Amino acid sequence: MGNLKNKMAITLRIDHIAVSSNTEEDSDNFFAKLLDMKKERDFIVSNDLMEQFFGVKKDQRIVRYGNDEVSVEVFITDDNSKILDKFTHLCLIIEDREKLIEKAKQLNFKVIKVPRKNSDGFYLFLKDHFGNLYEIK
Repeated sequence: MGNLKNKMAITLRIDHIAVSSNTEEDSDNFFAKLLDMKKERDFIVSNDLMEQFFGVKKDQRIVRYGNDEVSVEVFITDDNSKILDKFTHLCLIIEDREKLIEKAKQLNFKVIKVPRKNSDGFYLFLKDHFGNLYEIK
């Protein structure tokens, strides 16, 4: 068979990530105010496409935020649901974590700061109002 691994190499690049939020206001607070991302566009995905993609038959409003490094599509639920998955998270690299912590506290986001053993450092996670979890490095 030869070296199939080299013949099947795939170039991979992330175009965007997708999360959910109960309201556009919550979404704006996290992505625009906290992370300083620009709101790029707001669009509706039709119920027939949503059913084909996700098995959910309803029109879905999506707000897209971005910067030079990443884009995020936020599915606006317009309800009071919360995320059920406790482990899935995104890891974001931030230049000034202490500044971000203070800003997150001011905007009432949950800050999870856990000391590292045998180190002065710490693990940092932020949770948005929907319950999405973000590791911050």
